[in-house]
Amino acid sequence: MQFSRVYFYFCRLYKIPVNMRLLNLLTMIFVISYLASCTGGKQITTTMQNGQTFWQEGQYEQALKSWEEVIVYYEKKDEQKECPVYEKAAGAAYKLGKTEKTISYLIMNQNSDYANADTYYDLAALYKQTDNLSKELEELEAYVEKYPEGDKLTEVHIRLFEIYVEIKSWEKAGNVWQKIPDLNKSNTVILEKYFLLNKALDNDSVCDTTAEILLQYDKSNLTGLEWLAKKYFWQAEHNYHSQLKAYENNKTVKQYKKLLKALDEVTVDFKTSLGYFESLYILEPNPATAKYMGDI
Repeated sequence: MQFSRVYFYFCRLYKIPVNMRLLNLLTMIFVISYLASCTGGKQITTTMQNGQTFWQEGQYEQALKSWEEVIVYYEKKDEQKECPVYEKAAGAAYKLGKTEKTISYLIMNQNSDYANADTYYDLAALYKQTDNLSKELEELEAYVEKYPEGDKLTEVHIRLFEIYVEIKSWEKAGNVWQKIPDLNKSNTVILEKYFLLNKALDNDSVCDTTAEILLQYDKSNLTGLEWLAKKYFWQAEHNYHSQLKAYENNKTVKQYKKLLKALDEVTVDFKTSLGYFESLYILEPNPATAKYMGDI
């Protein structure tokens, strides 16, 4: 037996007399430990299988209990990295509404050999659910870094864009916008974020286009109504005062004709602005909107 050879070698190396009684005792301990290890391994496999059965039957409390027994087994052996059920335990805990425990097991899974893209995505979703924006951002950025080909990459980019706009990280928001497929840019929620990005960067022409698209999707969109109402109002104001000042400085027939033409344009712009303000006032009446309407 290999263990006996090791014992004889040890005695010879250190010139210790061979003690057969001690050898037999050590051998017995070794055999018992080995058999216990094998038995424990088989038992833990059965426990894992039981957990899966409970899960499939919708018995989440029992499934969680089984998988937590497995977790304790690996923790006692100090082999947490090899534990294969952290994610399963997290799933059962989530089904039971145990959010903190779900997060804890997902974090443990991140530190194991079984970490995967879903671990980071699910953690980010849980942090969003618990309104922990900084942690959510951390998990989403980690997902992009570790899993650049992840199957939820588009959803991650969209959420990152929303967060970057919310925290006014304009450069990062602009960069991640380029990575979102055009197909996923056609809803009012993300378009409003895109509008805010371009408003912050003073990209007025992009804001004009985006506001018009928002109103195409939703005629009652407050962002689009307010922007276009003010756009045409101030466009009319500036045009009017500019042409009036030009005529006052040069009162010729030619300049007067320019003023009359400008007044026609101003009238059209004011009417357009008034239409937007009226729709806006119906949806959200307030003194500022009423003042614009009164001025027109």
